[in-house]
Amino acid sequence: MPPDHPAPDDEPVAQPVPGPKRSQRAELRETGRSSGRSAGRRRAGPSTQETLAPLLAIVPGLRLMVGMVIAAVVILGLYVGRDVLLPVALAALLGFLLDPAVSRLKRWGMPRVLSVALVMVLALGALGAGAIYVGGQVTSLSAELPTYQNTIRQKLRHVKPYFNGPGVWDGAVKVLNTVETEIGQGDARTRRVQKVEVQEPTVKPIQKALELLSKVAEPLATTGIVFLFVVLILLDRSGLQDRLLRLMGPNTHMASDALDDAATRIGQYLRMQLFVNLSYGVPMALGLWWIGVPGAILWGILAAVLRFVPYIGPMASAVFPLTLAFAVDPGWSLLLWTLALILLLELLSNNVIEPWLYGASTGLSTLSIILAATFWTALWGPIGLILSTPLTVCLLVLGRYIPGMGFLEILLGSQAVFDPPEKLLQRLWRGDVDQAIDVASENIDQALSPKPSQHEQALAVTQFYDQVAVPALLIAAQQYRHSASPPQRQRLSEAVAMLLSGLQRHYRPAALTPVAEGQPPAQTVVCVGMQWDIDRHAATMAAHALRLHGVDSSTRAVSIETVLRQGDLSLYDGVRHLCICSFHSNPLGKLSQMCESLRLRCPQLHITVMLLGAPGRGPLRPATLGSMQADSAAYRISDLTALVVDEEPSDKDAA
Repeated sequence: MPPDHPAPDDEPVAQPVPGPKRSQRAELRETGRSSGRSAGRRRAGPSTQETLAPLLAIVPGLRLMVGMVIAAVVILGLYVGRDVLLPVALAALLGFLLDPAVSRLKRWGMPRVLSVALVMVLALGALGAGAIYVGGQVTSLSAELPTYQNTIRQKLRHVKPYFNGPGVWDGAVKVLNTVETEIGQGDARTRRVQKVEVQEPTVKPIQKALELLSKVAEPLATTGIVFLFVVLILLDRSGLQDRLLRLMGPNTHMASDALDDAATRIGQYLRMQLFVNLSYGVPMALGLWWIGVPGAILWGILAAVLRFVPYIGPMASAVFPLTLAFAVDPGWSLLLWTLALILLLELLSNNVIEPWLYGASTGLSTLSIILAATFWTALWGPIGLILSTPLTVCLLVLGRYIPGMGFLEILLGSQAVFDPPEKLLQRLWRGDVDQAIDVASENIDQALSPKPSQHEQALAVTQFYDQVAVPALLIAAQQYRHSASPPQRQRLSEAVAMLLSGLQRHYRPAALTPVAEGQPPAQTVVCVGMQWDIDRHAATMAAHALRLHGVDSSTRAVSIETVLRQGDLSLYDGVRHLCICSFHSNPLGKLSQMCESLRLRCPQLHITVMLLGAPGRGPLRPATLGSMQADSAAYRISDLTALVVDEEPSDKDAA
């Protein structure tokens, strides 16, 4: 290299120029400003959230108030528009009843117009014939009633002494009457009142006819409107269905399912109601004819028709034959036989025929049916009482298919709102041990035969523990860690302990078979909880299930964690098989430490770990069990019983 060129190591280092320095300082200033602005935004964030927090807190209350206002507006609209809505609702109900016959005729090849005309003519003919027959029967009975006056007078004279005896309030009533008489006499002495006789003007025949016409015109007009609506509904059923689907929004498949569900439920309800009424009216007519009550066929028809009116109809239909039986027979036998017939038919209809035919046709609970009858009667009168069940079914379907109205299905439906584990847990959280025992006994008894054996009882109780009690405590274990307060935990623990104590008293194990001489002693299993109170309750359930399966087992009131911490293992002297129960979601680390400590102090123990908090895991690998120093593992109480008694769990337990 030439000498005038410096070596690379000797090259001068480039000095920074002033321009870049200014740019760096500017960048630093911009960075400071941006960081200041971002910090300001970060400081402003919490203040905004704090400002909006009170508004967010009142959102649920506002939502409830808006819902109540909307409900009030809807109810007011139903009441104000009842003159228009009643004929439409009644026509829709009759359309549901007559549409199957129209559809059947149409499938046979008859045009829809002719099918509708034929069905309407037959329906009107049947109604007319029934009205003519009922009118004739009523006329003949009215002509015969004067002949029963002597019988009625004699019976009333016979009954009157029983009601004329001294009553509880007779003295008070006499005193009040005396005071009222004295006051009236004093007023009569102080003032004289001139009597005035009011004579009503004579009414002309034309005015009477107009008054009668005005009374009949409204029912006739309503009947004509209903008849017209029924014809239009039957003629254009598919078009009306399409319009309803379009009104219910773009989700046509959900709307179609809702309409089909409502039509199926209402149609099935009406058909079953017709069958139930006929099964009541026909025996009523035959029984009254056999007893000898006049007009038996009339009272049977009246009973079948009036039973379409819920609750009031059956009572009204019973009044007429009882009154006639009282008037006809000089004695009391005819009245008693009629009363016995009505009571027998009511018992058979309410307890045998209706549950058999109805089933779950409407999906409504009994309480919701009674409340709906009261509500629609107050809103629309007697017609509302007849329409109450179909209208409530429509509300139930809306609650089932529209997410925003799901509360209607909860309020009106007959299905349980809680699964069995949730239902049991809610009783336990409230500390209602009696209802919790009822839930448990009902679940266990459903799986038992009328005369169960000891093995069937053991399987049923174990199934309840696996499918109801353990899932309930698993939910409680999650709430233990997140939301439960110490008093709630204490109340839950005491309720579970009382529940398990009651189940052990009710489902007692058979006496253990004594060990013959020369045979090894029977295996004794001790079940113990790992850490929490619910772990100890799981150990109690496991010990009870093992005893029902014929295994000598017991439990300890102190968790294994407490025992190892105190260092006193005298509770486990002579124990050969120890089962550690845990609801922890990931207990392997802690169980490994416990098993290691137990092995050092009690090497003879056969240790089984029951991982109730991880039911979805597969079986533990032998290497994992070896590292834990445990001999076996189970995820269900049925797995533990099968492991101890050396048998595989049945399919019923694994369900």
